[in-house]
Amino acid sequence: MTSEDFRETRTNSALAIVLGVLMILLGIAAIAEPFIATIAITIVFSWTLIIAGIVRIVHAFQSRHKRGFWTKLVVGILYAIGGILLITNIFGAALSLTLAFGIVIFTEGVLEVIAAFQMRRDPNWGWVLFSGIMAIILGIFILYQWPVSAVWVLGVFVGINFLLTGVWMIMLSLASRSLLDHRARV
Repeated sequence: MTSEDFRETRTNSALAIVLGVLMILLGIAAIAEPFIATIAITIVFSWTLIIAGIVRIVHAFQSRHKRGFWTKLVVGILYAIGGILLITNIFGAALSLTLAFGIVIFTEGVLEVIAAFQMRRDPNWGWVLFSGIMAIILGIFILYQWPVSAVWVLGVFVGINFLLTGVWMIMLSLASRSLLDHRARV
C-alpha cells in the first residue's frame, strides 16, 4: 500500500466517522422531538418532489426534440403535483410518508442483512447485521401502528434508524483504521 493510498483510506475513514457522528446527532434530535421531526421530514420530502418535478420538466423541454419528451414531461408534472399536494396537507402527507417510510426502512433492513452476510469476513460486520435486523423490526412496527401513531412514529423510528446507521458507520471505520494501522506497522 502506497503512502497516498494510506492517506486516502485514512481520510475516507475519518469522513465516515464524521458522517456517523452526524447521523447519531440527527437521530438523537429526531427521537427527542418526534413530532417536529415528522413534520420536518414531510416538508423536506414535499419540497424535494416539487424541485425534482421542476428539474424534470426543464430537462424535458431541453430535450424536447428527442424521444421520450412527453414521458419526461408527464413524470415531471406528476412529481411537482405530488409535492404540491403533500405540502398543502402536511398531516395527510405525514400519514402517507409514514406508510412509505415503513416500507423503505423494512426494505433497507433486508438489504443491510444481505450486505452483512456478504461482508462476513470484514471486522465488525455484525454491526451491519444488527442495524439491518433492527431496521426490519422498526419497519414492521411502523407498518403495524399505521395510521394511529403516524404523528410521532416517523420521527422516532427515523431517528433510531439514523442512530443505528451512525453507530455502524463509526464502528466499521474504526475497524478499517485499526486494520490500516496494523498493516502500516507490518
